[in-house]
Amino acid sequence: MRAVLLLSTLTLLGLAACGRGGHPAHPRDDEPRLEPVVAVQQWYRSPTSCGQGPYELELPVAGARWGEDFELRVRAPRAVELHAIVLADDDEVARASGVFGAGGAGGAAAGGDRVADNARCVADARERLGLQRGGGGGGGAGGGAASPPGDPTGSSTGGDAPTADAAPPTPPAAPPAALELDASLVTSSLVVVRFGRRDRGGAGDRLPTRVRLRFWSIAPNDLEGVLFGVARIEWRPNVPDATYEAHLAARAAAAEDARRRRAEEARQAELAWQARPATRAPATRRAVAVDAEALLAAERSREEAARRRAIAAALEAERRARRAEFCATHPEDRGCWGAGGLRVHLELERRKQERAAYCADHPEDARCWSPEERGRRARAGRVRIEAALAPPRAPDGPPPAALPEVVPPRLSAGAEWRPGYWHWTGAAWFWIGGVWRVPERDLVAGTTTVAPDAPPPPQAEAPPPASFAAAVWVPGFWQWSGTAWVWVPGSWQLRPAPRATWRPPTWQARGAVHVLVPGAWIELGAGGR
Repeated sequence: MRAVLLLSTLTLLGLAACGRGGHPAHPRDDEPRLEPVVAVQQWYRSPTSCGQGPYELELPVAGARWGEDFELRVRAPRAVELHAIVLADDDEVARASGVFGAGGAGGAAAGGDRVADNARCVADARERLGLQRGGGGGGGAGGGAASPPGDPTGSSTGGDAPTADAAPPTPPAAPPAALELDASLVTSSLVVVRFGRRDRGGAGDRLPTRVRLRFWSIAPNDLEGVLFGVARIEWRPNVPDATYEAHLAARAAAAEDARRRRAEEARQAELAWQARPATRAPATRRAVAVDAEALLAAERSREEAARRRAIAAALEAERRARRAEFCATHPEDRGCWGAGGLRVHLELERRKQERAAYCADHPEDARCWSPEERGRRARAGRVRIEAALAPPRAPDGPPPAALPEVVPPRLSAGAEWRPGYWHWTGAAWFWIGGVWRVPERDLVAGTTTVAPDAPPPPQAEAPPPASFAAAVWVPGFWQWSGTAWVWVPGSWQLRPAPRATWRPPTWQARGAVHVLVPGAWIELGAGGR
């Protein structure tokens, strides 16, 4: 019991003594308290300029007597989007998501209007590719794309990936990507996620043996100049341990005395209530009995009214049925004709039969729907509209491991390679292959690839089956590597606009050499030109 009281008091004291950043919240200078001490701090950087993880860093658990915190921090010169979890012996104990940056001077915003500054690392509408197995690296205005191993087609809510009839299987979990140790002196950074070992406090709680910080992003981040840091912070008293233990014992004893005083005051109040004068007790009981009888009578009256309504409805239905049966066998009876006489009566019956025959052959006609069918279709329509307007579902975890890519020869002097990455469609992960981005200035200046002679004839390609209706097959082409011709295979792509068409790359003869004109999407005008 003493250990539980000490631990509870320790938790309350720690929360009162430190703010969100771990700094004392206006304590007295002579008051015993816990203070944070950084025991371990290391910084890492990604070996690639674009990446989405998952990354994983591990921190040793020292088992500090008064508790310890584990933090994942980031220093970024631009906004980066991160999802992070803390694993204590494979159990998730903390989770955080947000957009962090820039330069460690701002704050973290989970959601909101902030977005990652990653245009250099993600595909634009002209580069997003459909599924293609065995593509391999791209070129021109688009690159190869592939799905996870064993993944069929998938689905999309945003129009930039194929739509599937069934959900694809979950791809295997990706192993953590490599990070490199960095010796930079970091003076400011942001906390991404934090876990305090005291949060799992309790006399019988098991101390974790390892703590791992795993983090990733849904879309690749621009990681140029971004550093990820881990820190282990131990809490230590500012006085000797014996003095701090005596302080905690005194606090616990004071809290126990206050609890006993409150319990005694409550007991005395209960005794005073029980000893109050009982002069109005019989009248109160009579009032309660009268109220109960009134409620019972009202309930019986409602039940009787409902029963009478049900009987009246049944009698009216029986009367209508008998009348219909009589009129069916006595059409000469004037009482069965209704307004307009026999002629109008027969005409109405004929139209009823025609309507029944038509609706039997055309059940999709809205004029034939019963009120129940109309309501069912309206509910189904609302469900489809709500599903279309709902925000895309976030992935349950990090993307799969990156697929290997073969980078084709550079297309121009200033071309920049955008590596492939996993794209989340709202239902499944799909691989978007890497591409060479050719700047407009290279096209104007004519500094694209120059070959000494014309390329060989195009290779015959057998496109794999299109995995979705909007897919467009972009044929492969020959690219000059500087010493030999290299065939860049074709791939399935998504049309960036409804009237866009693909202009394949060509080699134009200019004097004694041939110059590459990269492929591009061309949007047709309103007249189809």
